[in-house]
This record gives sequence, structure tokens and C-alpha cells, in this order.
Amino acid sequence: MSDMARYQRDAQLEPFPRELLDEVVRALMNVAEQAPVTGEGFAFEGEVLDSLRLVEGRHLAAGARYQMAAEGVTADLSVAAWNKGGETRIDVTAGSEGHTVDLHVDLRMSGQRFHSIRITGGYQGPKPFRWLRRAKWECEVRAEEWWRLLGPKTSPLSLRVEHPFAVVGLRMARGKDEGGRWSVDTTARFGGRWILRPLAAVALAVMRRRIRRMLDEWIDEAVSRWNADVPVMVEHGLRERLDFEHRVTLKAVSREWAEAYTTALHRAIENAPLEEGGLIRSSEGDVSVRLLEGEHIGPGARYRIAPIPEDSADPLDVNVVAWELDGPNRAEFSSPDDAQTGWVEIDSARKPTVARAAIAGALEGFTQASCEAEMDLERWWASEDPALTATADSPLGEAGLTIRRTPAGTGEWTVNIAATAEGRAWARQLVAVAGLLAAVPMNRSFEEKADAAAAHWHDLVGGEEETSPQDAANATLRALLDHGSPDWTGTRRALRRMEADLSRRLGELEALTA
Repeated sequence: MSDMARYQRDAQLEPFPRELLDEVVRALMNVAEQAPVTGEGFAFEGEVLDSLRLVEGRHLAAGARYQMAAEGVTADLSVAAWNKGGETRIDVTAGSEGHTVDLHVDLRMSGQRFHSIRITGGYQGPKPFRWLRRAKWECEVRAEEWWRLLGPKTSPLSLRVEHPFAVVGLRMARGKDEGGRWSVDTTARFGGRWILRPLAAVALAVMRRRIRRMLDEWIDEAVSRWNADVPVMVEHGLRERLDFEHRVTLKAVSREWAEAYTTALHRAIENAPLEEGGLIRSSEGDVSVRLLEGEHIGPGARYRIAPIPEDSADPLDVNVVAWELDGPNRAEFSSPDDAQTGWVEIDSARKPTVARAAIAGALEGFTQASCEAEMDLERWWASEDPALTATADSPLGEAGLTIRRTPAGTGEWTVNIAATAEGRAWARQLVAVAGLLAAVPMNRSFEEKADAAAAHWHDLVGGEEETSPQDAANATLRALLDHGSPDWTGTRRALRRMEADLSRRLGELEALTA
């Protein structure tokens, strides 16, 4: 009986073009070279993020060394060699609370083409049992061999992971194409080490069928996802501007219903109960609204919206500038340290024609990010032009959102939602790469959010039996008080959600660089 288990599986995969892979690698290297990293930090558009600093040498020159720190993790990165047309070697050591990871990257280019990459490294855990809490790995991708079709005797893709008690190896080879698809042979080997070698051999023999079934399910899922996503990615290609579009169907309401709803909501807020000390407390105990100055909802009134318990998230200060049923309404808000500021306004509660909102400050890790939106209700009722337009801006780039509807013919609205995202300066190619690699999940997320918003609308206005404007207004106020999470309360929650819908793409890109 062998002390190593072997698993082998063939699969047919949609091909990923060599030229597109080369283009992606070149773009990432260009992004790295153009990234404005200095001794003070990551500096661009007036921002300086000190989580990544150049501490020795010139940026990406041989001998350059960087220090990184974020959320309790510190890392030291050194560049042994950097050549966009030849060999690049980078070493990284990261640690957190006694856990240490070493990473060594060897990237080789052949002129403008990606040749290979080899990544080795190890992990060491803290006491106790340091001898047990460790592992090492080696991963290699040899693009030249993959596209030269050298046959099953070579393994252009390989991975090996070793633990004191176990070892796992994975190799992938490309055979002759079948029906325009790659024929890929995958071989996995795993077994025990040291004193667990004989025990692992017995366990693997006993559980062989179960392990094979689990691996078959995992590979079937991976192959299915690859074959579904890759054609979309290939068609998308590298685009500096990302475009998203989705269409939803909403139950139509009359303008009279909508105006009655905003009137009822205006009055419901006016009549919200104030407890002793000027406190409105949600029935579920998630959020409190405390009147600090002035009369309830009158001009000059100042509130503090805070989670319960109050130390679970930062509170929000809200100032009422104007509050009229037949005139302008405006509220301004800010965090206690003014890291975030914003406002929301509507020209009339009884006969609204335009609503606007904005937020600026520390959003998605930037102090200069901003978002503005305007809803033109005259367009909504009388035109097919975009009724809602919004923009989000950060040092990484900008995003936009438009919403327009077609007239209701059968008691329903067809609503078209479109969004764009585009990087600026050094981040332009980063946006393009992220848009390619995440094309499918980003589109799926965009569509899911639009569908969720449509579902909320149907819940608000009712199904076959239309909800009354008064009941809809009461439900909206209850939702604001009872179902707001500590981080997304009241006006801030609504505006942050708007900002997230517009600039989440840019935030994800910023996270990729962190």
C-alpha cells in the first residue's frame, strides 16, 4: 500500500489568449512603476497614505526597500531586480502577532511576453508548538511551456505545500486541444510525513472514494466557472473605462401617490415621538436620535444619531437648515471630527420636483473623496432622459451613475440603470486590469444590487393591492429607525449606500493595491 494518494482528472477548458495574458502582466508592471511611492508614503492627488513607504533606494530599482503597515500587519518588501523585459525578483516578509510569512517572487519576461513566474515561501507561527505551526510552499507557472504544447511529460503549472505532518502536490499539463478547448490534465498527490506517514496511508486508503468525490465536485465547479467566465473576460478585454448596465421592471405609481407619500413621510418625521431627554429610540434598540439643540425638526435643530451601544460605531451630527411642507427642506450632517460632511435637500415635500445630496471627506480610505447626486422628478414623470445622475470622485478615479425610465404602459416602469468607472493617472491601467479579471463578479454584483433595490420598491408600494402613501411613509420611518445597522444609520446610511453604489468599484481597486 502506497503512503501517497494520487488523483488524476482531465478537463476541457475555454482558452485564455496568450496575447491578453501578456497585456495584463505588462499593465500590472506599468502600474507598479508609475505608482507614486515616496519616503513619506503613497502620494497622489494631494493624498499621502503612509501605509506603504519607500525606505531605501529608488522606486523599483535594485536595492529598493519598502515598509508596509495596515490593520496590525507589518511587512518589509525588497527589490533584488526589476526588469520589465527580463528578470524581476522581489522578497517580502510579513508578520502579525507572532505569525510570520516569507515570500519570494521570481518573474521572468521575454521582451514583451510573459515567460514564467515562481513563488516560494514559508509560514512560521508563534509559540507554543512552533515546530508544528509552520509550512512552506512552492508555486510555478511557465507560460512558454504551456503554449508550446510539450505534452504530459512537462507540468507548466505546479504547486507544492509541505507541513511537518503532511505534503500536497498539484501539477497541470496541457494536451492536444479538443473542439477549440484546452485539454488539461490535473494530477494531485498528497500524503503524510514523519510519524503520520503510515497513519495517513491507512486513512487515505479507507477514505479514497470520499476524497475522490470531493475533488471531483471541486474541479467540476472550477471548470464550470472557468468556462462561463473566461469567454466574458476575453470579450471584455482591457478597457480603461468600465461600463455596467442593467434593466429592472418596477410597479408604476402615479405622481399623486408619490406626492402623497413624500407629504406623509414629512409629517411622520415631524410627529416622531421624543422621549425624555429628546431621545427617539428604535424599537429594536439599534439606533438612537437625540435632540441636542432647538425645537424638533425646526430650522436650527441639531441632532446626534448614535448606535446602541454608543461605542459600537461613530455617531453622526445632523443640523436642520430648512424644513417646510411647501418649501425647501435641507439637512446637513457631519461626523464629530468633521472627517465626513454632507447634505441632503428637496425643494418641496408636497410637490417635489428635485432632490439633491452630497457627501465628502474620508471615504474608502481617502480624505478627498466625494459623491454628489441629483434626482430630477420632472424628468422622471415627463421624459425618458436620465432622471437621476450621480458622480463619485476619489484620487484613484471617478465613477458615474444614471437612472432613466420608459413610460408605464401596463402599470409597470422599465428602468435602465447604467454606471461607469474610470481610473486616472497611474490607476488607469489598474482599473482596466481589475475590470478584466473581475468582469463577471462585478457585473453580477451590479445586477444583484439593482434587483435588490427593485425588490425594496415592490415591498414599499405593495403588490396587486397598492399600499397607501401613509402606510408606505410609516414603513419607511420604521425601517430607518428599526433596521439601521450601527455603521449605516439614518441619513448617513442612505448617502453612504449611494456612494457605495457609485464608487465601490474604485474602492475595490484601492483594496487591491493595499
